Amino acid sequence: MSIIVPAKNEPDLGNFLLRLFNAIRSEIADYEVIIGMGDREELFPDIPSLPNQRVIKTYGDSLERSILTGFSFARGSRIVVCDADDYHPVNKIPEMVRLLDTYEMVVGSRYVPGGELNMSWFRSLVSRCFVFYAHLLGSRLSDPMTGFFAVRKDVIDRVVFKPFTWKVCLEIDMKARPKLAEIPIIPGPRVAGKSKTSLKTGLKLVRDMVGR
Repeated sequence: MSIIVPAKNEPDLGNFLLRLFNAIRSEIADYEVIIGMGDREELFPDIPSLPNQRVIKTYGDSLERSILTGFSFARGSRIVVCDADDYHPVNKIPEMVRLLDTYEMVVGSRYVPGGELNMSWFRSLVSRCFVFYAHLLGSRLSDPMTGFFAVRKDVIDRVVFKPFTWKVCLEIDMKARPKLAEIPIIPGPRVAGKSKTSLKTGLKLVRDMVGR
């Protein structure tokens, strides 16, 4: 199993990796952690030396490039993608991986019963608007803006990536139509870093989806 962590200017990355390691080490025996670092980093945090962990360099100021490059390097037949700022509850990863026995993709959603948005009213409004547009354009995801998901590697091989702006999970859903499960998540407050989502990003995402 491969965990891909796209990181962009995350000053608390080292502590996050320790929390991730503690969340999975007793639950998953065979795993690797791939940290995707861009070539335009402004912060260079200390990264602890942990088992089964490696750092890859990606080119261009783009989180989706980090994720797609991570796909290329991943050795596992199952892949998890999560943010590096503690927004995604990493304790959910073992459950997501187990569900891949039955489903082709498992997505952490803030919109299914038991989930919560945990964001400002403006970001909540932007998120709900893009849920509406994504559904109009064919997405089945209750939370198409999510970046927390697990997927079988053979599903990735069915996708010709464009990619959509920062939303690889949405692109997989719309292009591969995998057998899908969603689990509720309650995002945590970002320990460090900041959201990469904005109204400008959302408008670019809609343009990408329409032109797919």
